[in-house]
Amino acid sequence: MRLKKLFAVCTAFVMMSSLLAGCGGKLDGDGMERDVSGAETSAEPEKLPETDEEWHEAMIGKALTSYGNVSKMQEKLTAAQNGEALNISYLGGSITEGMTVAPAYPEKCWAYLTYEHIKEKFGSGDGSNVTYNNAGIAGTPSKLGVLRLDRDVLNTDPDICFVEFAVNDGGDGDYQQSYESILRRLIENDVAVVLVFAVTEAGHSCQEYMQAQGEYYGLPMISYRDALNFMFDNGKMTWQDFSDDQSHPNEAGHELVAEMIDRYFDTVMEQPAEPYEFPAEPMTEIRPYGAHLYDNTNLEPVDKGTWYKGSETAHFTDGWTYNQYKDGNEPIKFKFRAKFVYMLYHEVAAGAWGKAHIVVKQDGEVYDDFEFSPVAPDGWGNCQVRCIGMSPTEKEYEIEISMCEGDESNAFSILGFGYTADE
Repeated sequence: MRLKKLFAVCTAFVMMSSLLAGCGGKLDGDGMERDVSGAETSAEPEKLPETDEEWHEAMIGKALTSYGNVSKMQEKLTAAQNGEALNISYLGGSITEGMTVAPAYPEKCWAYLTYEHIKEKFGSGDGSNVTYNNAGIAGTPSKLGVLRLDRDVLNTDPDICFVEFAVNDGGDGDYQQSYESILRRLIENDVAVVLVFAVTEAGHSCQEYMQAQGEYYGLPMISYRDALNFMFDNGKMTWQDFSDDQSHPNEAGHELVAEMIDRYFDTVMEQPAEPYEFPAEPMTEIRPYGAHLYDNTNLEPVDKGTWYKGSETAHFTDGWTYNQYKDGNEPIKFKFRAKFVYMLYHEVAAGAWGKAHIVVKQDGEVYDDFEFSPVAPDGWGNCQVRCIGMSPTEKEYEIEISMCEGDESNAFSILGFGYTADE
């Protein structure tokens, strides 16, 4: 049954636990509230919702993890009401891109639905001062998102940016550093950031460390993981009500996520604002902080070798591809200055894709010399990232890439290079 048919929106259901906490009372083992002296009071213990409408309302409330510091968001929304431009971006993976609905109906994904809601509520006149940029790309974890941040988000001069990577990320340090690097750059660029926490059917979500970072930076957070789990745990919904596969919301699921986010925007202007203090120090090493992206639009090879300009990976068509149909196996060569260097490449699960021989030099000395295959069990023609160089200070990198012996008739695509440098 579609969720919109299953539940109707009505007056907010208020959970008793928050009231008890505000009054200084506590529940004893018999369920009776007592004041600090131990005397019984007349308050009743917490109860669960009863009607479908109350369950639905409680679920929407569970999603609003935190308003964060509201001063920046209130400033942006007030400016939009007064006619100033409000540019809204969405950075994430396939859930943000809207897979399952967006290919045919891009206006039905949660990102577009929330944009429409914000435009109607805070736009000036016909709302034309509110613009939409969906930078969700399938298969993107924060390790790739941090490299695309300039190209796909900051270049649009965003005022608000939603960040969604909880499903595509893992828990190791590279992900945590990349995620925090994204948050710090957005905040430093005067962007009001909203964090969205997703979950898969199997329960995978990186909400824990993302929420810790969100609290550290005082950001608003919406967790549809928490909201769905509340309903699942109480037998009021199944995963199939929300999704037709293992990860992506179906049409009703997108509507539900949008409703959770809309609740924040319906109530944020009522929240008390305090001056925002940006943390001087990051929580992690943020090694990829300030990363930029090279591709064939802004980097010319020293020597193209047996490679040609262009690549066919979705959203990454400005790379370089080995010409497997041409005689010879001459390396493509690059030279540029950087601290950390990340190679973006086309990843597949199988097919006529061969191993590349990669030589990396720093200031003329060999830093690494290795063979690398773009074939991986989880590959599906997506863009993937590998760190190929690290230095605490800028070095001159020389990178040579050719095909390994025996793989000259197979394919390989370099989609670009991410890099950090002295600002």
